[in-house]
Formats: sequence, structure tokens, C-alpha cells
Amino acid sequence: MGDVWMGVLPVAGMGAAACLLFLLAAVIRNGRTMNLLGAAAALLLGGAPVLMLWREGGKVVPQALLSSDKLALFFDGLFVIVTVLVLLLSLDYFRKKEAHHPELAGLVCLSATGMMVLASATNLITFYLGLETMSISFYVLAAFIRTHENSMEASLKYFLLGGFSSAFLLLGMAFLYGSSRSLDYGGLAAALGLRMYALGQPILMLGFFLFLVGLFFKLSLIPFHFWAPDVYQGAPTPVSALMAVGGKTAAAAAAIRVFLSVFSANGELAQKWLTLMMAVGILTIFVGSMVALTQRHMKRLLAYSSIVHAGFIALGIGALAIPALAAPMLQAILFYLAAYLFMNVGAFAVAGAVEKGGNMDESLTSYAGLGNSAPALAAVFSVFLFSLAGIPLTAGFLGKFYLFRVLVNGGYYRIAVLGLVGAVIATYYYLKVVVTLYFPSPGDEPVPRPEVPAWTLAVLILTGAATLYLGIFPDLLTGVISGLRIG
Repeated sequence: MGDVWMGVLPVAGMGAAACLLFLLAAVIRNGRTMNLLGAAAALLLGGAPVLMLWREGGKVVPQALLSSDKLALFFDGLFVIVTVLVLLLSLDYFRKKEAHHPELAGLVCLSATGMMVLASATNLITFYLGLETMSISFYVLAAFIRTHENSMEASLKYFLLGGFSSAFLLLGMAFLYGSSRSLDYGGLAAALGLRMYALGQPILMLGFFLFLVGLFFKLSLIPFHFWAPDVYQGAPTPVSALMAVGGKTAAAAAAIRVFLSVFSANGELAQKWLTLMMAVGILTIFVGSMVALTQRHMKRLLAYSSIVHAGFIALGIGALAIPALAAPMLQAILFYLAAYLFMNVGAFAVAGAVEKGGNMDESLTSYAGLGNSAPALAAVFSVFLFSLAGIPLTAGFLGKFYLFRVLVNGGYYRIAVLGLVGAVIATYYYLKVVVTLYFPSPGDEPVPRPEVPAWTLAVLILTGAATLYLGIFPDLLTGVISGLRIG
């Protein structure tokens, strides 16, 4: 029993933090105080168990249908970091919006609990429970500013489309179970490896494709991306950062574990996984980049940016189907996701600082001349934009470099070239924002210096420093992720 509790301690700790925060919210009605308590609870109850288990080498808990191996613990660490950063950003953001709801901290920690379950699930039941725990929290968080029409619209769109995607996913899981007679990843892999299909191969393939539809939606891959721009634009900016980073990372973690634990056991399914992920990844990069070129509002631009990055991640996840590339590509994906966390949270932090009290998104003209009125803020924003574009000396550059290096070493030259062309197109709309910061058009009025609260400044310093540090000195992170694998 002791081993079981040790293995589920990170998930249980974060879940306990969420429950405790909900109880305290009935007594402490100050939103800022609750957000500070939430950040502390996430670190102590969620982060401390992750570090403790990491030092012990992780623990697999078959009885709990979870695996707290070092790969899952790495993702858990990312979820703890993004939870703390989002809660710190929320301290002053919701005060500016005059939305002082103390339940925010509990909902953010509850969504992180779902992310942890999703990343460590070894059974389709726990996979679905983690997914829905995360998703339901997002539905509520998107509508957190109840007096704002855009926030309510974003929540409703996400709820309706998310419900449809969950239905497809659940139906796919039912077909997979019917074909294999197992919900456990190990049992699924054994049945697929022996090609023992209880309901025949067509039902198995249908389940496989429906399952992928659900994953594509959570990753916001083309053509299941339409929800992301509207939801990110209408949701409170810290919540948009949580969905863009935490939700996408959790979906990627689940896709990695499901493929390596289940679908890789069947050569035919592995080949279909490779083909679909590569095709959808390239399509996502190009369509997302082309649409992003036309955007005139910052959060919508960042939404399409996250869609494009999901395309790059999909290329990496697809390459896991190639046995010789699986290990180096897994490390490349992990580095990419860690870099994506810091540069994306930082970019949303700047967007939240510039955002005015009555708006949920600002046009790009609201950033015109920011390099003159707030040079430090413009400089750190430029770092995030350069990293998102993949400019050298930033974490984003090395993330793309490691990913494309593995593809080239594996002989996938066409995929690498297409991906690089897409990255070049994406560079334009990032540099367009940088030009707006420092060289505004003659007709644009210079923006006044935005107020940057102390906690937002702390988040900007932390994410900016991490983005530069990982771009110049990646050895610390590469040393952590080297050798990580399932089990």
C-alpha cells in the first residue's frame, strides 16, 4: 500500500491542493490571497512529491492505473511550473478586470491534476478521467470573467466543440476495447501485437482514427483547430496561457505514452501513425502560418502561433514510429515542450500587461512604439517573439534544431525541408510585431507606458531568463531529459 501511495503522490498532492483551495475559498474571499496560496500549494503539494520521486527514479503503480516513471515526472514538473506562473500572472490581471473570484486557484490546480493524470495514465479509463478533469476546468476558467461577453462566448464554444471531440474520443476507446478486450495499455499492446482483433480489423481501425480525432482536437491540429483562436482571444489572458501551454503539453504527453505503450506494438498502426502525424503536422504548420499572417490582434496571433507549434510537435510525435529515431526524437520533443512553456507564457504575460481593463484582446496597433514608451518590456517581448520564431541564441531555436536534426539524420529530408519552409513563413509575423514595437507606422499613435505589476514583472524576468539560458546553455535540460523513456 505504501508503494501505491508513493506512486500517486504527485497527482494526489495536486488534487489535495485543489480541494483545499476550494474549501478555503468559502472563507477567504480575497482573490489575490487565494492565488498566492494556490501557487504555494502547487509548489509544496504538487512540486515536492515530483522532486522526491525523481530522486528515487520514479515508480510505476499498476494498481492505480498510473505510471509515475521519470518521463511522467518530467511532465508533472512542467505542469507545476505553468500552474505557478499562471497563478502569479492572475494576481493583478483579475484585479484589473475587477473579477475577484477566489475559486480561480482551485480550478487552476484542478486542471493541473487532470494534466498529471493524462500524462501518467496507463489505462484508457484514467486517460479519459484526466482529459475530462482538465477540460471541464478549462470550460469554467474560460468563462471566469462572467460580466464580459467574449469570455462567456469563448467558454460556450470550447464546451460545445470539446464535448463533440470527447464523444469521438470515447467512441474510439470503445472500439479499441471491443477489438482488444482490454482497457489497459499493456493488454491493448499485447492484443495489437498478436493481431488478435475480437471485432475484426475494420472496427480496430475505426477506433484508432476516432481516438486520433480526439487527440488532434486537444493539440489544435488542422482541421480540428477552429476553436483555439476564438477561445484564446475571449478567455482571460492567464487562462489562455494555461490552455496553450498546459493543455497542449498534456495532450502531447498522452499521445507519446499511448503510442509508445500501445500502437507501436502493431507495425501497421505504427506506419499509419507516422503517415497521419507527418501529414497533419505539415498541413498545420502551413495553414496556421498563412492564416497568422492576416491577424491584427495579439492573442489571436498567439493562438495561431500555438497551432503552428503544435504542427512541429506533431512531426516529432509521428517520428516516434521509426524505431531508430524514437529515443533521440523523444528527447527533442521534451526539450521543445520545455522551451515552448517559457516563451509562450512570457508572450501571454506581455499581452496581459498591455491589455486594457475593458478589453480581452488588443490590436497590434496597441503595441506601436512600445520600444520607446517601455523599452524594457519591448525588449523582453522581442526575446519571446524571437524564440517563437526560432532565432538563434533562444530556446525556441534549439527546440526546432534538435527536432529537425533527428528528421535529417533519419533520412526524412522532404519533411525537414517542408517544416523549415513553414518555419521561415512563421518568422514573418513574429518579426512584424517586433517592427511594430520599434518602428510604428506614421499613422499609429505612440502607446502610453503600460503598468507592469510586480508579480507580472517577476514572471517576465523568470521566463525571459529561462528562454535565453536554455538557448545558450542547454546542457542542464538535455542532461535531465537524456535517457527518459516509458517505464
